[in-house]
Amino acid sequence: MSLASTSIKRPIFIACVTIAMVVVGWASFKSMSVDLFPDVSVPVVTVQTIYAGAGPAEVETLISRPLEEEISTISGIKRMTSKSLEGVSQVIVEFRSDIDSKYAEQQVRDKVNIAKAKLPTEVEDSVIKKFDPSDTPILMLSLVGPGMGDAELYDIADEFVKPRLEQISNVGAIDILGGRKREIQVLLDRNKLRNREVSVSQVASQIGASGENVPSGKVSRGEQELVFRGLGEFQSVPEISDTLVNLFGNEVPTRVADLGIVKDTLEDEKSRAFVNGDKALFLQVYRQSGSNTVKVAQDVLKQMERMTPELKKMNANLTLRTVTNASVKIQDNVSEVYETIVIGIILTVITVFFFLGSARTTFITALSLPVSLISAFMVMKLAGFSINIITLLALTLAIGLLIDDAIVVIENIYRRMEKGEDAFVASEKGTEEIQMAVFAITLVVVSVFVPVGMMSGTIGQFLKSFGLSVAFAMAVSLFVALTIIPMLAAYFGGDGHGSHAADAKKSIYDKTIGRMLKGFDRFQSWLERIYEALLRVTLRHPILTIIATLVVFFVSMYSVTKVPASFIPDDDSGEITVTLEMAPGTSLDGMHKIGSEVDKIIHENPQVDFTTMIIGSAYGEANKASFYVRLKPGKVRKIKTEVFRDRLRDQLAKYKETANPVVKKYEASGGMAGQPIMLNIISADPKDLEKYGLQIFEKLKTDPRLKDVDSNFRPGKPEMQVQLKPGAAKRYGINTKNMGSELRAQVEGFTPAKFREKGREYEVRVRLQEDQRDIKTTFNQVYIPNINRKLVRLQDVASGDIKSGPASIERQDRGRYIQITAGLAPGVGLSNVVTDINKMLGPGGTIELPSSLRYSFAGEAENMGDLISSTVLALGFAILFIYLILASLYESFITPFTIMIALPLALSGAFLGLFVMKETISIFAILGLFMLIGVAGKNGILLVDYALQMMREKGMSRNEALIEAGKTRLRPILMTSFALIAGTLPIAIGLSEASKARTGMGVAIIGGMISSTLLTLIVLPSVFVYVDRFKDFVRRIGSRFISKRKTQEHGFSK
Repeated sequence: MSLASTSIKRPIFIACVTIAMVVVGWASFKSMSVDLFPDVSVPVVTVQTIYAGAGPAEVETLISRPLEEEISTISGIKRMTSKSLEGVSQVIVEFRSDIDSKYAEQQVRDKVNIAKAKLPTEVEDSVIKKFDPSDTPILMLSLVGPGMGDAELYDIADEFVKPRLEQISNVGAIDILGGRKREIQVLLDRNKLRNREVSVSQVASQIGASGENVPSGKVSRGEQELVFRGLGEFQSVPEISDTLVNLFGNEVPTRVADLGIVKDTLEDEKSRAFVNGDKALFLQVYRQSGSNTVKVAQDVLKQMERMTPELKKMNANLTLRTVTNASVKIQDNVSEVYETIVIGIILTVITVFFFLGSARTTFITALSLPVSLISAFMVMKLAGFSINIITLLALTLAIGLLIDDAIVVIENIYRRMEKGEDAFVASEKGTEEIQMAVFAITLVVVSVFVPVGMMSGTIGQFLKSFGLSVAFAMAVSLFVALTIIPMLAAYFGGDGHGSHAADAKKSIYDKTIGRMLKGFDRFQSWLERIYEALLRVTLRHPILTIIATLVVFFVSMYSVTKVPASFIPDDDSGEITVTLEMAPGTSLDGMHKIGSEVDKIIHENPQVDFTTMIIGSAYGEANKASFYVRLKPGKVRKIKTEVFRDRLRDQLAKYKETANPVVKKYEASGGMAGQPIMLNIISADPKDLEKYGLQIFEKLKTDPRLKDVDSNFRPGKPEMQVQLKPGAAKRYGINTKNMGSELRAQVEGFTPAKFREKGREYEVRVRLQEDQRDIKTTFNQVYIPNINRKLVRLQDVASGDIKSGPASIERQDRGRYIQITAGLAPGVGLSNVVTDINKMLGPGGTIELPSSLRYSFAGEAENMGDLISSTVLALGFAILFIYLILASLYESFITPFTIMIALPLALSGAFLGLFVMKETISIFAILGLFMLIGVAGKNGILLVDYALQMMREKGMSRNEALIEAGKTRLRPILMTSFALIAGTLPIAIGLSEASKARTGMGVAIIGGMISSTLLTLIVLPSVFVYVDRFKDFVRRIGSRFISKRKTQEHGFSK
């Protein structure tokens, strides 16, 4: 008993199953998390190590290299980079995609623990973290309090705002940026230290020993356990002043107050933050992994509203507001895709209605859409997918596919009913007659999208939900088409054009609809006659048809070379970033001056709604500044984001020599993707690296296709390098480690203890007073302790020279590298630029690189390369699977080639459409190509399957069978094609600013469907002629061979 027969005989059972699927699917949909893109588990581990006061060269030698040497022994590493800055080392380890991220993190943690013995004792413990999509802040808030002190503003953020936000469910962490904390500073006098024969490091050591709580153990007393603790943590500033510096050789104890002063002040200013010109603090809000970004963001905004009155009571000038909100972009994109789905369904249903001419039959067909779409969420939930634009786009594109199966089944039922069959008989027999073709169509589509879901690497994780979501929905639609559709058609079907035409006199509505349907029916009949005549002509001259098609194909494929490519196209987000970088050594005040001028220029633009400015950074890079610029909403402003970026770039050109302004699109991921072009030049030879790196940089600057060409190579930062005199150092008992530690204590200072007040802890910093920290001007007055703790004048054992040191040192795979970055001019394709750079640096290129140098692309360029290679591999598997499925269905290795001719015809139309509409080949357009591969063969299946059936069952000749198949299958082919085009049309149009980046997907599908449908209807029969002749030829050869073999065997037997 077939599925159709079962569903017709047991309608209540089928209805209950359907209701259960829809209810569970809807419940799954409501419980799924919402995000912009799928969660991608990238096996990347970062190691950050603080070594305060050390220069980049020392950080590289003492921190980065030892860590790299140890970590490099781990297997599975794809790439390892490090950045050595002033006082901090960052090592980023990227593993192959098949390595588990938790395993990678543990391996790195183990290796860092081993390397710890090689690191200086003064370094802080390394912070080791694996990359997680939830590590990107979902909200950035600003706290502004004009007239308030830095410490007061910071305390409000840290003591009031942060704890209140942390109480919200699924808020992961809150980071505070900007501002300055309270700090207790012990400022020592060099002369008093000299008189008492005491060093700064020795004072810091004693303060640390005196101001520390020390656990002293525990004892058991019967059933009780008593814990002992030694309490020494400072509770007041006078306690620090009265701390005894108990030193050998001093008969009278020395207090801290005898050596300097203790000052209740603020920590050193490393950065300044501003919102619309007002000084501010920023709070970054992170969500917990797996939580709903939109829900968490909404809860935070509600909490902010509740906190506002309380903040005003603290200070009337306090303002807490949102700077960036990732959930807004998510909601805009998701809402737009929902709208696209609804409009796509409406257009698809209207298309089907015109072809079927029956409201009741159209309703039955359209019912497959909500059932399939909603039920698909059930499987998507089980697979762990979230609701994001990738999964929703998959369902959007699937609209035309989901109704295809129902269209083919209902059309065949409807055709048999038109011939006079009973609704029950037509429903059962019509479904059974077509079920093999429907099954083949679905299997072919699924076979395309399963390889997409199984793609490896980061790209594979990104697209997994797309491929499998379509596959899930298609599986459900097959069930609906073979069960629900025939059941509903049997019990509720039966009307058609005729009923509408007959009732056309009943009302104005019926007159209008009836006339339209009747006119469309006449159009279909005319089209069938024209198609039959055209088909007869092409079958008489099949070779000419094929040659003409090849000409069209090669001409259209030439357009591929003219279509630009980029990983993700620009969208009109209304958000940009601007970065400034002055010469190394620029002070915070100097950078602030230029930054304020740039901020004013930005604010004077009427398109700007909001700006933030950060001067300096947490790593002490005072010569850098960054801006976040939010434009007015797209409906209000008159220009696109891309145009505004170009105009602003021109406005800031006057700062090119002094501040090197870079204007680029804002990355919601925190800027991890970087610029489109990120070229890494790697070498173990610093001289070759600098020489060729600058040569490549200058060459790329002259390319008009590139904007904001920049390099991480910077002229050296002025620094004073102190070097021991070997003979004198040995004579006085001085070594480099002791000298470096004491100089660091004098200038940067040590933080050996904590100061506690009202339950809060503050750092206690020990160093020289401010006017004595300049070692350059007071070199002959500096004293350092020897191994016997006796002070020795630095000038007697060392020399100091002002030299140029690197502002940062970056390494990749244990060799130094220079990174050159650039943006793209409007309309320029990423792949074309990358190809030209490869030619420039390859054999015979304009720049011949020595063997000591190598280069690689990172960021968007690397992602684009991975996308293309993964796409080629997935398409190869998809085409192979299609062939194997068709070969097994038709029991022929030759027949599938007839159907598969539609694949290149579809691709040619897609590329021609992208070229004409000036779209780019992006990740979205490539998803459209996968959709085309899946659906292009379905028309061929309908045509070939029926032709073979006519030849097999009714003994028709090849040409007559093809003509009969063409006439019979023309309507379902046009219906399914136009239904898919109608469902995709909203994507191609781009209904909102959020959807403009995805229009290439719709254009590719529509262009490919038009070419595939038109050319398949005309060309496929001609190809079938030659393929069938070839099959007959192979059959004859095989028969002769078998006959000859039997004759030989018969002879032997005699």
